[in-house]
Amino acid sequence: MRVLVADDHEMVREGVKAVLRFEDGIEIVGEAKNGLDALRLARDLMPDAIIVDNRMPGLSGLEVARRVIRDLPMTAVVMLTFDADVRDLALAAGVSAVVLKGAPSGELVRAVRGLAGKPKRRSPGRRERDRLYAGSVFALSGAIEAKQAGRPIEIARLAGAARRLAERLGRGEVEAERIELAVLLRDIGKVGLPESILTKRGPLEPAERQQLRSHVALGTEILAGSEALRDLAPFVRHHHEHYDGSGYPDGLKGDAIPLGAQIVGLLDAYNGIVSPRSYKQGFPSAFAINQLALGAGRDFAESLVTALFDLSRTEPGYLAEPEEYKSRPR
Repeated sequence: MRVLVADDHEMVREGVKAVLRFEDGIEIVGEAKNGLDALRLARDLMPDAIIVDNRMPGLSGLEVARRVIRDLPMTAVVMLTFDADVRDLALAAGVSAVVLKGAPSGELVRAVRGLAGKPKRRSPGRRERDRLYAGSVFALSGAIEAKQAGRPIEIARLAGAARRLAERLGRGEVEAERIELAVLLRDIGKVGLPESILTKRGPLEPAERQQLRSHVALGTEILAGSEALRDLAPFVRHHHEHYDGSGYPDGLKGDAIPLGAQIVGLLDAYNGIVSPRSYKQGFPSAFAINQLALGAGRDFAESLVTALFDLSRTEPGYLAEPEEYKSRPR
């Protein structure tokens, strides 16, 4: 079995090679230190298997896996990751095996050996795989919300508010539904972040803040892997842009920011104010809306903040929160 190894850390690559070097019938034919090199070498070498790290510069391991599965059906993919939460998402995308970093070396050997008995062409079919992948994305998004102390019932209510805002601003049913779903999946890219950042008490260090910002790019990659979710990607990528151009990742300004992304960003900010965290209490809806109004014209379009205020007056159920939810830190 001819194997390609891809990891941005030389020590990990050397470790994988050391584990497999003396295994009968396994030959290491190449190694890559980033996602783009991994794809190039996979296409050039046509290995029987590629062992790929989930977190790599250029392209994530998950994106490399999707492209290999799509373009090289004779190459199996084994993913290495520190994140147990990634497992279901990777398997739904068609990865043959997932091995946690730090696991006994025998697990990697068994994963690679186990490929010999598996059919080269993947099953289920593309449509079924896409359905499974999309389902895993939603499940994983829920797990991320739970880590950040979000509650599914509150997040679902927030998504409903996004739909109503879109409808009030003249968007059709299809786009309103996409915006609603984008609220649910806005932080899916945080699956690639260390839990220490997601659960940290107090302010982040500059390097941690920069790492946190990378979640929108990874979220875009994850959604792009599903035909059913691909149209949500711009709303997720740009939901931290600011109306005055001071946001990220692309510094979009004004109406260059998709309206769906503006709505997702506004409700994400609202959720950040009303939600209790381990380091702060939650605040009432009225307080949150007043705080958001201070950023009208700078962080958010004035018309959007006005629409949120009107929604809170005429349909308060979308934004109301239980007393214990808004006032008790968890």
